[in-house]
Amino acid sequence: MPFLWKPRGNYKNSKEQIFFKASKRQKKLIAARLGFDVLSGLEVKILISQKKDDLFLLQGHINAEIYKAVEKSNELEDLVVNDEFQEIIQLNVPEDQLEILAMEEDNVTEFYTSDTIDLGEISLQNLSLLLDDISSNFQDSEYLEEMRGSSKEAEARPFSNLASLLNEKMDAKTRR
Repeated sequence: MPFLWKPRGNYKNSKEQIFFKASKRQKKLIAARLGFDVLSGLEVKILISQKKDDLFLLQGHINAEIYKAVEKSNELEDLVVNDEFQEIIQLNVPEDQLEILAMEEDNVTEFYTSDTIDLGEISLQNLSLLLDDISSNFQDSEYLEEMRGSSKEAEARPFSNLASLLNEKMDAKTRR
């Protein structure tokens, strides 16, 4: 989803707000690229602040609704992304300096050799990262549910905890 942005002049401490939505065609391509079934909607809002000549701070907000097939089922799982991201981008970096700057600069998250930022690509990269967080949180909640289920089982068998403690104690003695 290319959405190219180029600074207008050299205005330090200037700010510009950008808002864009993915088209129907773009949503299909993004869904295929990120590996889910349907992208129902994608809206991105970005505030771009110029800090120095070629240094920009991007503060963004992504709102997306995604449907992904549930394993071993015909159902679709609904995932909603409604979160913030931030990038610091340096433009016009000479190609021979890219590797050096990438190792030295801790604050800059992206380096571009041109004078144009692809806000679409940055948005998709951040959407992917946010989805990773959501997926791990979802998996963690499944694990917690599983643990709650086993603790309910232990409540039904009150001496099961004592048995497991005894087994651990016996294992510790045999390892000596």
